[in-house]
Amino acid sequence: MKIYIMTDLEGATGVAGSWGDFNPGGKEHQSARKFLTGDVNAAIEGALKAGADDIVVLDGHGAALSIILEELNPRAQLIKGRRILELEGLDETFDLMFAVGAHAMAGTPGGLLTHTLSHVNISNIWLNGRLVGEIGLWAAIGGHYGVPLGLVTGDMAAVKEAKALLGDIEVVAVKEATSRFAARCLHPSVTRRLISEAAERAVRRVGEFSPYRVEPPIELRVEYHSNEIAEAVSRRRGVERVDGRTVQCRGDSILELWHLVL
Repeated sequence: MKIYIMTDLEGATGVAGSWGDFNPGGKEHQSARKFLTGDVNAAIEGALKAGADDIVVLDGHGAALSIILEELNPRAQLIKGRRILELEGLDETFDLMFAVGAHAMAGTPGGLLTHTLSHVNISNIWLNGRLVGEIGLWAAIGGHYGVPLGLVTGDMAAVKEAKALLGDIEVVAVKEATSRFAARCLHPSVTRRLISEAAERAVRRVGEFSPYRVEPPIELRVEYHSNEIAEAVSRRRGVERVDGRTVQCRGDSILELWHLVL
């Protein structure tokens, strides 16, 4: 049983505040790394208990400096460094995907640190007319390879988003936002138990999950924060300008479109 674990930092246990607090150089960076690594280890533990024997973890936040390798369960392998693909290393050989540390899409009411890919440059993304966040985009990339997303952990708004999109998957809410930059957080000893149990259930249920397949022709539409970015991207072959800040492209592969506009 082969498991791929996508990770992000904003949705990890105990992480709140602004990006300047927990990104590299911030006063909470080291504690945030430990929280996320603990969440990932809990997911690995549960997956192993259910029979997984090949686990790959992607350090997926920003500059890929979030997972502490020496504290990671040694039965997993870690992909870190500046990646070319959003889900670097994922292919059709994997049986199941987890998303650990997820957050809700840009503009979500009641979400913590809400954004979609970039809180600086991107306002919204639509996939075949449906507004999606990172969870939806990861699920679609997984679907391209026939790999279902079966477990999502993060803040309450993120897991609600995942359930609304993917149905009866396993989820764990490790905290609930009280504002965009603050949250009521569960203790790590609680969240790690919940994540481990959910990961174990997800692996045991692997045949119940369906890959999130976006049928072609696929349309990817992106609204940027600024006209300048939209203008520059719209000059690429195959990209159409919709309005001052929005572009779109169409094709048969989510991966092909991703590289055009994201």
